[in-house]
Amino acid sequence: MKKFITLTALLAVTAVTANAQSVISWAYANGNPIPADGFAGVVSVTNWNLAGASGSANLSYNDATASGTTLSLAGGFGDWGIGSVGAPDGDGTYNKAIFDGYYNSVGSTLSLGNISFSTYDVYVYFSADVDGRTGTISDGTTTFSFSTMGIAATSGANAIFSQTTDTGAGNPSADYAIFSGLTGGSQTFTIANASDGMGFAGIQIVAVPEPGTMALAALGGASLLFWRRRSMK
Repeated sequence: MKKFITLTALLAVTAVTANAQSVISWAYANGNPIPADGFAGVVSVTNWNLAGASGSANLSYNDATASGTTLSLAGGFGDWGIGSVGAPDGDGTYNKAIFDGYYNSVGSTLSLGNISFSTYDVYVYFSADVDGRTGTISDGTTTFSFSTMGIAATSGANAIFSQTTDTGAGNPSADYAIFSGLTGGSQTFTIANASDGMGFAGIQIVAVPEPGTMALAALGGASLLFWRRRSMK
């Protein structure tokens, strides 16, 4: 029985450790900052990287250790922001701060380099101070259309996250897109076909668990459930 408990505990710890460096988050450093211990994002984590438009940034994982991943912005014409955001949100997160500042541009690019994850999703957040501005966000393979939400994304007690999944010209009201199942060490995203100023507000690179890791986590969960049922008898 002691061996069983030890194995279960080990599996549980392994599952948690595998998630410790599974997310890299960045927000444009203009407006209200996100504190190191503040949770933010659709994938809600702490230790957001905050960097502006000058040069490139070296990004850290969600446990604050260096990832080696780089980020650079090009094609923009300066800082911009909504300027109406108070932090934190009503629910204690800092989601509105993501959209408060952005790299204002029409036709800008955000490039990521030296991504260590083998397979990952990238959440791209975009913002504007006015609603109804149409544009597209693309990784060169998949292109999503959107219409900016403006202050509506941040005017309530909590930020509104609205994802675009439109790959045509529907231009739904949205403030982020997800590019799923990406591989390779570098990616470039472009905002184009924009009717006026808007820009990149943030990104999250989220590791997709390897099949072996997922199986290990499932085994650990099943073992814990089994032991709990046994102990209740």
